[in-house]
Amino acid sequence: MGKIGVGIIGTGWVAGEHLRAWRANPHAEVRAICDLDPERARAFAAENRLECAIADTWEGLVARDDVQAVSITSPPNCHKTQAVAAARAGKHMLLEKAMATTVEDARAIRDAVAAAGVKSVVGFVLRWNPLFELIRAQLADNTVGRVYYGEVDYWHGIGPWYKQYGWNVKKDVGVSSLLSAGLHAMDGLRWFMGGKVVEVTQYATDICGPEFKEYEYPPTTVTICRFDDGRIGKVVSGIACRQPYVFNINLVGEHGTIRNNQVYSTLKYPGQTSWATVPTILPDSGDVSHHPFTGEVAHLVECIQTGKESHANAADAFLTHEVCFAADLSGQIGKAVALPMA
Repeated sequence: MGKIGVGIIGTGWVAGEHLRAWRANPHAEVRAICDLDPERARAFAAENRLECAIADTWEGLVARDDVQAVSITSPPNCHKTQAVAAARAGKHMLLEKAMATTVEDARAIRDAVAAAGVKSVVGFVLRWNPLFELIRAQLADNTVGRVYYGEVDYWHGIGPWYKQYGWNVKKDVGVSSLLSAGLHAMDGLRWFMGGKVVEVTQYATDICGPEFKEYEYPPTTVTICRFDDGRIGKVVSGIACRQPYVFNINLVGEHGTIRNNQVYSTLKYPGQTSWATVPTILPDSGDVSHHPFTGEVAHLVECIQTGKESHANAADAFLTHEVCFAADLSGQIGKAVALPMA
């Protein structure tokens, strides 16, 4: 197989990290880019010294014979139309989160990808963060036994000083605190605990400081999840906070607890009297340059080359998104919502 030809749809902030990750992969080559604003696409190409085609439209990019895979880094309200068209054109895809702005659109993307048989990765990039990989290894090694309670919390003040703020505050684009940002935490809860979430209850508040008043939805939510086997979890998504970025992970097992990069285990460390700390890279920044896109892209390339399915494909990502949509519905109607959603 020759190099995988790549097209990038959307040239905003995160597109630069996608570009760097594709450039770092010896099996891929960026051959075309596009943006709803052609001038921004040309500026992106010049800034990154990128010599490739600049398509007039995303439809034209998807139709190119020299493009086999696309990065879709446009705003979330564009994803459904672009991702479905890309799948039908036979293009593999790296689709940024949120994968869609409604559960129906997310389901349409999932079904289009399955029908086309293309490989997909949805942008839960933290699955390649070293702390996530460490915790997964600890769980696989039965370090703390069966985890019966988990909490994964996302605290990140996304105000006017932040690049995605302009669209993040809009309900028809950002959708909710969970869908615009906190779904990394919800995906983390699913990724670590496994199993199926069958019911969610959310509490939400729009009380916040004056710099966050433009949000068209409650920027702070607390979601309680019940799994099919009786285990429970909690996810906080707080994007109207004034504090340094915090991504909190706490997994309570039958024989110990994992707390971020700290572990206490009566099985593995007899006589342990305090937390054992593993020095590693934490998910402690909201800056996209901190995220492991290189690993994410390398994983997608491997899936394309070997024909295997990704653990973060559209089908699995839909499950995380469905939990988020159900949670937000619970917050709106004031009662628990069962999954799967109708």
